[in-house]
Amino acid sequence: MWTKASWYDEARRDGERDREQIRKKADYRLELYEKDLSGKSRAEVGRILEKSNQDRLNAVPDLTRYPELRGMRELVEAGWRGGRDGAGLTEEQAAAAADGGFYHHRHIASGRKSPTGCSYVYFPHSDVGPILANNLDSSPQEPFAPPAWPAVNEHLIVRGVSSGVFNDEESPEIFPVPVFRLLGRYCRSTAEAVELLTRYNYFWGPGNLIVIDRGQDVAMIEKSACRIGIRRSSDGFGLITAMTAEDPAMNAYLADRRASSLKTRQLPPDCDDAFYWRGSDQRRALMNELLDEGRKTPTLEKLRQIIQFRDPRRGLVCYNGELLPGGSPLEHTICTTLWLLREGRAQWWALEGDTPSFENRKEDVIYTDVLRWD
Repeated sequence: MWTKASWYDEARRDGERDREQIRKKADYRLELYEKDLSGKSRAEVGRILEKSNQDRLNAVPDLTRYPELRGMRELVEAGWRGGRDGAGLTEEQAAAAADGGFYHHRHIASGRKSPTGCSYVYFPHSDVGPILANNLDSSPQEPFAPPAWPAVNEHLIVRGVSSGVFNDEESPEIFPVPVFRLLGRYCRSTAEAVELLTRYNYFWGPGNLIVIDRGQDVAMIEKSACRIGIRRSSDGFGLITAMTAEDPAMNAYLADRRASSLKTRQLPPDCDDAFYWRGSDQRRALMNELLDEGRKTPTLEKLRQIIQFRDPRRGLVCYNGELLPGGSPLEHTICTTLWLLREGRAQWWALEGDTPSFENRKEDVIYTDVLRWD
C-alpha cells in the first residue's frame, strides 16, 4: 500500500544513498536554466521552478478518467520532501530535482533541438540470453552514475530517450504524474503498459520509449506532448533512438514541426538544427540496418558493435563530439551499457577526461538483489 510515509521514507533513503549524484544533477539542471533564463540568478531560477512545481501539484486531473491518481498529490509532495531531506538539498536544488526538466520542455525548448540524444537496442535472445544496450548521449558536463537495473518491476523493462518536437502542441495537463511508478505498480505486460501510457498520454513526454516484457513482447513508442505512435516488434528485437520518429504519422508531424520551427525563427534549411535533425534520422536508418544484420546471428559482441558503431562511411551510433557540417559539435556518448539480463550483470563504458567512452571499459556492475530474465 502506498502512503505518504512510505513515499517520504523511500525517497529519503534514496536521497541519502545517492546524495552526491542527486546534488550534481540538480546543480547541472540549475546551470542549464541559468543559461536559458539569462539574467536570472540561481535564487530567482529556484523561485520560478518552485512556483511551477506548486502549480503542477495543484492541477489534479479528472480522477474518474485517471483513478490511479487518487491521493497522488499528497504522495508526490511527500516524495519530493523525502528526496530533499535525504540528499540535504538547498531550496533551489530541491526545486530543480522536483522539476525534472518540465519547465524546460514546457516553456523553453519548443523550437530547438534537445541537448541530449541516446539510443536503446534489444536482443530477445543471444549467446548470453536476452540483452539490452544503451547509449547516453549528452554534454560531457552531465553527471552520471554506474547503470541501474533497467526493469520497473519483475515483469517489465521500460526505458526512454529524448524526442524534442519543435513548435509542439501544448498538453492540457501539467500534473506531475509519476508514470514509470504507475507502470511498475499496475502493469505486468507490454500490452498493459501500452494501455496505461496511451491513456496517460498528456502526462509524459515528449520522448521515445521501448517497452519489453518477459514474454518478449516489445513495443516502441514515439511521442510528442499530445500525440503518440506505437510500433510492435514481430520477433522481439527492437530499438529506439532520440530526436526522430519512424511511425508514419509521427514522422510526418515531426517533419511539419521542424519546417514550422525554421520558418518561425527565419533560419535557412541548412542551419545547425537542420543538420542535427537529418543526422538523427540518418542514425535511425543506420541502426535499423545494423539491427537487421544483427538479428541473423545475435550475440553480445554483435550488440556491442551496434551500440558503439562508428564508421566514416556508414555513419555513427556512438559519438565523441564530432562536428556537424555547419561546425557545431554533436553530443558525446558519455556512457554505454550492455545489460546481460539472464546473468544480472552489466558491462559499461564511460567518458573520462579526454578518453572517449568507447575506449574506457569500466568494471562490470553485478546486481545481487534483482530477478533475472531468462
